[in-house]
Amino acid sequence: MKNLRKLFAFALVVAVVLGWGHYSASSAAAAPLKMTAVCAGLPEGSPSGKALKVFAEKVAAYSNGTITVDPFFDADLGTLTACVEGMAQGTIDVVTTGTSYFSGYVPEIQVFELPYVFKSNEEARKTLDGVPGDEIRALFTPKGIVLLCYWESGLRHVTNSRAPIVTPEDMKGLKIRTVVSTTQQLTWKAFGALPMAIDMTEVYTALQQGTVDAQENTLAQIVSTKIYEAQKYLSLTNHAYTPMPFGISKMTWDRLDKSQKVAVERAAKEARDYQRELDDISDKDNVAFLKEKGIIVEENPDRNAFAALVQPVYDAFVKQAGNDKYLKMVQSFVAGLK
Repeated sequence: MKNLRKLFAFALVVAVVLGWGHYSASSAAAAPLKMTAVCAGLPEGSPSGKALKVFAEKVAAYSNGTITVDPFFDADLGTLTACVEGMAQGTIDVVTTGTSYFSGYVPEIQVFELPYVFKSNEEARKTLDGVPGDEIRALFTPKGIVLLCYWESGLRHVTNSRAPIVTPEDMKGLKIRTVVSTTQQLTWKAFGALPMAIDMTEVYTALQQGTVDAQENTLAQIVSTKIYEAQKYLSLTNHAYTPMPFGISKMTWDRLDKSQKVAVERAAKEARDYQRELDDISDKDNVAFLKEKGIIVEENPDRNAFAALVQPVYDAFVKQAGNDKYLKMVQSFVAGLK
């Protein structure tokens, strides 16, 4: 069944590539445009997976049936990196996934996942929906990606198979899986761990086989991908917030008429709001669920001790960006929320 689904996915991508080239106003009247949309690395039953299905439904409704969206999940269309590359190249229409997979196109987006730059989901959401989020979105268009809005992975925490994590001292020598992100690599080195970049689709196996001892993720992803089956401890570190940029290929975007663009953007933002509601509900439920599964939860690690170590990560980001414009912009915006 999985092979058939992958075969169908490949055929669909080919059809999209060939089909767009022959698109015209007359063909639109004859049949709806078909778009592929990928919630890369997350299952259908996750908050993001559920929201992607809502996005597909809303696009069909708001476009009056002139656009249909075929949603895909997990690794149906390849690795997370391949999905974002496909969107930039026009072979996949819509992708939402973690920030780090977009950072190869616009490194400045990593400002949103700097450790402890946000203290809560609320701070992050207001920042992303405000001027800082708009400034970063604009940088993607010349790269072949139109960012419509930001969905979220949310606040991140640490699981491991070795021992409870309360202070940075407990991180020393811990082999931890991270995404392919300079920011995350430097963060975990600052905490004393040994980071290893592994694609999300391979994390479960890496934990099972002992390639790494630990991983860091959102509660929703820890539960939906069943990472807890290969871990014993959870520490609610809140060490970073990760947006899920919601992008559409510029090649696809440029082929939509004005009303279709309005429909797609409206659907993306309404599905984002739905996803955030699900995240708020699921966070509390997920902690209880993990405890039921036998995970030992540290609810009050010394977050201040971790936060005290992150300045080198901020300095490296500023050096990479060439200036402190985006860091100051985010910090100033967050300060204004208080």
